[in-house]
Amino acid sequence: MTTSPSIGQEFYKVRETWAAADQNKQWKLALWLVQYADVDIIDKFLETERTAIGIFKEIFFRFDTPYSEDHEAYEQALWQEYLDWFKPIPREEYDIYGALKKDRLLKEDYQPDGSLPPCVQSIWTELLRFKSLIIGLEDVGCCIYFPPLRPDQAHGGEWLASVLKKGLPDGIRLVTIDVITNPVIAIPRKIPAEQVLILQPSLNMVGAVKNEMDKAGGNSDNVSVDARFRAQIRKVLDCTTQADAGVMDYEVTILLSLCKKMGGVSYMVSGYMIAAQAYFMIREQNKSSSYADKAITQSRQLMDAEDPAGYPTWKSCVMIKAAILVGKRKRKQAIALYEALAYEGANRGDAFMILEGNRLCGHLYYELGQLNLAFEHLLLALTGGSYLELEVRRQSTFLHAAAMSVQLCEKVRGQEDGKILQDQLHELLGDDWAALLQAEGLDNAMVRRKATLFEFN
Repeated sequence: MTTSPSIGQEFYKVRETWAAADQNKQWKLALWLVQYADVDIIDKFLETERTAIGIFKEIFFRFDTPYSEDHEAYEQALWQEYLDWFKPIPREEYDIYGALKKDRLLKEDYQPDGSLPPCVQSIWTELLRFKSLIIGLEDVGCCIYFPPLRPDQAHGGEWLASVLKKGLPDGIRLVTIDVITNPVIAIPRKIPAEQVLILQPSLNMVGAVKNEMDKAGGNSDNVSVDARFRAQIRKVLDCTTQADAGVMDYEVTILLSLCKKMGGVSYMVSGYMIAAQAYFMIREQNKSSSYADKAITQSRQLMDAEDPAGYPTWKSCVMIKAAILVGKRKRKQAIALYEALAYEGANRGDAFMILEGNRLCGHLYYELGQLNLAFEHLLLALTGGSYLELEVRRQSTFLHAAAMSVQLCEKVRGQEDGKILQDQLHELLGDDWAALLQAEGLDNAMVRRKATLFEFN
């Protein structure tokens, strides 16, 4: 008799796998090699270990700097991220260093040595020095977590291998995650096998999530239209992993039939939106576009009737439709949709949509060679983004809009306007705004985005 998996059970499998690994003191890099669906539970486990409720002795740290093929620039950005940990933070609840001082857990004040070269060896040195000043943690090791790379990023194995080759001091170990079906980390054989530990727990997160959804939706109710509707959504989304248009057609037909039985425009809009997203994911552009059009039209009716379900569906489907148009190089039609998105975002106080709509208009006008219009939309994007929290601005597409506006300002405006723009970015992003825009080639945002916009073709 088999037991249905739960999210809790899968989490404890991950924890047990790490407990076994923790007993091995030889490795310097732990590489989780799992299915894509299992990445999130590994990430959540490592994030839990960073908090006070973590159960393992090591102190876990995380670096979020996007990986770059330029290893020297990447390490400089990592060093800058480390320095930023110790800068004053406006919101007290995020100030870990301030909390340590407040609780009198530091033997003395600590500030990173800014004279050290900007490389990972300096980070290890400073981390160990910082840890030695925390009362009770003098003999505890550090585990540094690098989040998994995106599939479109450069392979990271060579950089990790170079770090291992240079040597990690006692008390420093690394951990990251890779997807077994599309790996982007290959450690060269020249690295001693005992330094790299491969972790491959037998997980079933797909089954666990389905079981949790069944519980939420009423697992015992297999007859009601509502229960069948919820189950059918999962079937449609499961089809996106098969990329079989015939199977998708069949499941979408059933989904839309259930939407009609449930009655009401909101259910049909939801069905059309799910169909548009599902076909988009398997690159069936025409079908995705058709369903997106239907969802846009009917969600607009809901918006006019002040139904709260209308706007979220509308903006999702507008983004899908516009992405399809961009993929077909129909830039002017896509611009019209993005302008509508920004306009509606302004009417509804949706700062992120003001940012995204105008940012994407700016990219497309740039591709069309209309630089003045591109620059104007990017300024509007920055205006919309200014209403977001500072933390969001520093970690979102606001940086792309900022980088592109700086470069375009040099082309279409004078030096005086450039200085005004830089002063505004200083205010909106902080003292290190220029370094932020250089991360992962953002200083060449126009060139990069023009070649890979949406990565749809």
